[in-house]
Formats: sequence, C-alpha cells, structure tokens
Amino acid sequence: MLPNMKAIGIKCRQKRKALGWTQSSTAKRAGIHRTVISEIENGNYTGSLKSFTAYTTALGLELTVQATHLPQFDDLETLFNDD
Repeated sequence: MLPNMKAIGIKCRQKRKALGWTQSSTAKRAGIHRTVISEIENGNYTGSLKSFTAYTTALGLELTVQATHLPQFDDLETLFNDD
C-alpha cells in the first residue's frame, strides 16, 4: 500500500459520510462496484485510475498530482549530519 492511499481513503470516507451516502448509493452514482469504494476507503485499492476518479468525482473531490522532492547527492551531507 502506498503511504498516501490510506489518507486518501480516509478523506473519501469522511466526504461520503458528510454527504449522508452509503457505499452502495455512492457506487450507483459513480457507476462502479461497492467493493471498489471499500477498497479505496481502506487504502487497499489497486484497480484502475478510471474507477478511482469516478468515485472521487461523484464525491465532488479531485485527484491531483504533485511533484515530490527527492534528495540529490549534495543534499545527503545535510540530511545525515554526523556531528
């Protein structure tokens, strides 16, 4: 499981419950199977991006992509200061 998948699932569950929707009613709105919603909300989803975005769109949420900063070789000295 990717670290952010659990956080995304929690956010989706909170939004769905705030709307007063069940997993089944949300699945109908999104045109996906209820088990997909369960997997997403539990951070265990490994299916298609299409189904994932159908669920988030039904909730009024949007998936975005953000660049991560990976340390460069020159950054290692500051990360692992042995002093």
